[in-house]
Order: sequence, then C-alpha cells, then structure tokens
Amino acid sequence: MTKTLSEEIATWDGKSAAALQSTYERHSAEESFVATILAHIADVELQRAATWLLKKHLEVGNSLSAAGCRAVFDSLSVQEHWESKLHILQCLPYLDIPEDDSVGLGKFLDACLESDSKFVRAWAYNGFNELSLRFPRYREKVDGLLARAIESESASVQARIRNILKGR
Repeated sequence: MTKTLSEEIATWDGKSAAALQSTYERHSAEESFVATILAHIADVELQRAATWLLKKHLEVGNSLSAAGCRAVFDSLSVQEHWESKLHILQCLPYLDIPEDDSVGLGKFLDACLESDSKFVRAWAYNGFNELSLRFPRYREKVDGLLARAIESESASVQARIRNILKGR
C-alpha cells in the first residue's frame, strides 16, 4: 500500500536525503503537496523533513502563494532543529517577504547568528542580505554586520559572506 505524503514525512528516518528525494518525486505533483508540507513545518517532530521538501520544491522553480509565505514566516519561532532552520534560511531567496513579517524575520536571523552550526550562521548572514535587498532600511545595519563577520567568523562562514558580497 502506498503511503501518503504525511505518512512518509512522519516515518522518515531522520538521515536519508535520498529518501526525502524519493518522497518528493512521488508526491510533488499532488494538488495537496504544498499544503501538506506547510501543515508540518511547525511540528517539531516533522519539520526537518517538511522544510527539506519545501526547499527542494522552491529550488526546482516552484513558488509559494502569499499565504504560503505567511505560513513559513509564522513557523519561524518554532523551528528547533538546526537543519530545519538551515532549510528555512535557504528558502528565503525564493520567498516574498511581507513588510509586516520583516521584524519577525530579523529576530529569527539574529537568533540564527547565535547558532553553534556554521551552516546556520552562514545562511543567516545570507538571510540578512535578502532582507536588506528587499527593505533598504536594513542596508546599513547589514553592511556593518557583514563587515564585522568577515573579520570574526570561521573560514567557512567567511566564504559564504564573500559570496554574498560578490553578488551585491
């Protein structure tokens, strides 16, 4: 018997990206695919798989509605695992950021800068860059933040920041 998308998310082993890729291939064409993922991104037990699937969906050229973007931003405060935070951060270039979500996103990004994970910190800087590209009032703060980080962060985070600065 074929598992539903929700069942596959719930039974993911927590390790295999190949399993998530297979889940994506089996279910991404379903009409309820995005709604199902968005329903699970705030669930602590399911958010790692759901955010991975969301990232994959956006990376292959799909987009989210305004309500879908709102659901992602509404879930920021309950992202607990570093991988789900990373996936959300990697989704930001593909999302429309509503003005009224910019402050909450800024708080999420600030918290991510404190992460033990170098990946999360690197992508948090990228998130701040995305915020400054869409809302110029953040530009001066973000320029200062990136300048300090290029001096103080680990080499891998500095590499991400150099890529950000090159792309500006």
